[in-house]
Amino acid sequence: MRILVVSDTHGRLAPVYHVLQELGEIDLILHAGDHYLDADELAYTLEVPARGVMGNCDFPGDGPLEDLLEVAGHKIYLTHGHRLGVNRDIEMVLERAKKWGAKVAIYGHTHVADQRIVDNIIIFNPGSPAQPRGRDRASVGLIRIDGENLETEIVYLDYFYP
Repeated sequence: MRILVVSDTHGRLAPVYHVLQELGEIDLILHAGDHYLDADELAYTLEVPARGVMGNCDFPGDGPLEDLLEVAGHKIYLTHGHRLGVNRDIEMVLERAKKWGAKVAIYGHTHVADQRIVDNIIIFNPGSPAQPRGRDRASVGLIRIDGENLETEIVYLDYFYP
């Protein structure tokens, strides 16, 4: 299974469509907020399921602020993170993931890619394909699941659509 992970698309999907040409077939799309309904457009176009959570730029809205999914036997926690202090640190995201028994904790909001393991939980922020911040380049995330094996990857875009 191959999962495209995006966040902070802000209505600009051209870079996502472009990188999909390189990534190939995707089985699921996860959107970690800020124009989370962009996931619906991607899902429609690619004819794959999508899930998303609302970010600070998605209000007013009626979507979830966080979600717990079980994908191919792996629990994945999904949040935007703006209410969990991710600009400061990922401690609250980590605690939520632990509480729900997640193997992966996905967040957004910072527009900066992040991939690390803390307390046996993969912390994963795909960055932003539309508005990267700091020295980071535009990026998306990819999760590959093959049975018990789960791998995450930040995919940097060598191009940028402002």
